[in-house]
Amino acid sequence: MIGLVLSDSFLLCGVWEVEGSAKILKSLSRVQFSDPITSVLYQEAELNTILAPALRQASEEHTIDGQNVSVVIPDIFLTHSALKMEKDLGRDDYWDFIKWLDRKKGKPEGQNQLIFGQVYLPDDESIHVCSVPLPVVRTLKLSIIEMGAMPVWMGPASSLYLDGTGMSEAAMIQRHGNRYTFYKVQNNRFDMGKIAFSGGAPRVINSTEAENVTLAGLGLEKSELDDIPVFCPQKLGRQALSSWEASDFRSPETFSDINAEDHQVNLNGIPYYEGSIMTQLIHSIATDYSFNFFNEPGITDFLFTTVIDAHKQMLALHAEEASNEEQEATTAETAPETAPDNLWLLAAAVLIVLGFIGFQYIKLREELNLPLFGKDKSYTIERTAVSRVNQIERSVIQSSARLLQESQAISDALLKLLIQTDLDRYNTLTITKNFASMEYTSGMNPNIENILELEPTSFSVEPLGTDSTVFSWYYTFDMPDLASVNQGMTPLSKEDLLLQLDTTLTDYSLKYFDQIFLENQIYEPLLLWARDKSNILQASAVLSNSGDRILLRKFVLINSYEQPAPRAGFYLSLLKD
Repeated sequence: MIGLVLSDSFLLCGVWEVEGSAKILKSLSRVQFSDPITSVLYQEAELNTILAPALRQASEEHTIDGQNVSVVIPDIFLTHSALKMEKDLGRDDYWDFIKWLDRKKGKPEGQNQLIFGQVYLPDDESIHVCSVPLPVVRTLKLSIIEMGAMPVWMGPASSLYLDGTGMSEAAMIQRHGNRYTFYKVQNNRFDMGKIAFSGGAPRVINSTEAENVTLAGLGLEKSELDDIPVFCPQKLGRQALSSWEASDFRSPETFSDINAEDHQVNLNGIPYYEGSIMTQLIHSIATDYSFNFFNEPGITDFLFTTVIDAHKQMLALHAEEASNEEQEATTAETAPETAPDNLWLLAAAVLIVLGFIGFQYIKLREELNLPLFGKDKSYTIERTAVSRVNQIERSVIQSSARLLQESQAISDALLKLLIQTDLDRYNTLTITKNFASMEYTSGMNPNIENILELEPTSFSVEPLGTDSTVFSWYYTFDMPDLASVNQGMTPLSKEDLLLQLDTTLTDYSLKYFDQIFLENQIYEPLLLWARDKSNILQASAVLSNSGDRILLRKFVLINSYEQPAPRAGFYLSLLKD
């Protein structure tokens, strides 16, 4: 299992495995971002240029291919709210109301968000509503898939404490200056707000419930009402801790109850807050049940008894398997010595092995023209020379050929779409070696499957607003395994490519990355951003005729149908001699 904890300036990546009730940390690293991301959470192009290299570095430091990946988003990147429920309204009614409230907020243009809701059963007291920036989800999900991993869960840090500790009632606090933001679940009801301390006395700044209930629940006021555990992932000072001494305050040590010694994982230099979040992610029992930003937006039902029962069943299963293994080991140790009747089996096995070794030795002598038999006679074995390709050279050829085929497949799909569709009608378009996904706006069926000559893996269509004459068409395709490579063109060098781009494009930018040494071949990653329709088309034309030394690894188009201003990113790899 792989966990990613996002922060403003770096990414914390951890790899662990679970053996029964034991958690074993196999590797952990901190990957620094080139720039802070808080200011670009809604700017997909800029966000991608920061996150993609960090994720690539994480994939080089850890074994990510084929693994399940969970991502934790800090709550400061999200928008939380609590909506009180009425018994006579259904889920669909609440979902429509939540979306209507979101539209009424008057958010700045371009701040696209995904909205998720969670209801704590069985009481249905309130809905925990959480909004996440769309570019964050889309960038991370596509990048994880591109690395060959499986994105299984993404959610807020607070959910790890509210849902995943095995307690049906809990609260999480985070300090901001002299104030504390709290999120709590008590009596199957989600509430949130802010409190502060004046002269050591708690004061509620705002809360979605009555002030006395908030103070009693957090253990800050003596009351007949029950208090609940209060978790804090931050390391508080002595004075701050004294303010919470009356409550059931809990701040577990980072990586507690996690085995980091077997693989000699270095825990030095890991910030306390992100380390606490990673610790709770490893211990969490609810990531399969909490709302998941990787899923479709909607309202999730959360029942603590289901989560706890499933966890107990898993522990019982692991305990049973461990008991069976121990019993088998004990049986093997107490088994009697091999009976003499079985000695002939061992002798037969030894004879077979010796015969095989002898045959291979005779065969080798013949290949070297040094036969054991008939060597004194006028007789020799002559063999024609066999051309053997060096193993390293062969692997390079195969690897480069595969990359060429993947690049050609991406280029072919891109050219078909640019020629036979209108670029301004796309809201999004992404093409990688594994898949192609897009959102296209049109009043008629664009028949993308006929253009690409591929069967879609997913397809849906939705009307835009009340005007049923215009629709959004959503497609996802799996890319073909192979594509014929055009060997007839003259390959461009890096200098020739830069010269052609400079003479044909009017609005573009380049971003260079560190060289990658892969299977004895050097690749130089390069990101080309082209702005407006004409520059995108010109860049595609140049790259389609660049030969086999310049590979197109990924294409990303960002646009809005209502206000067309397309921008496209071409992710390139330059093969170096």
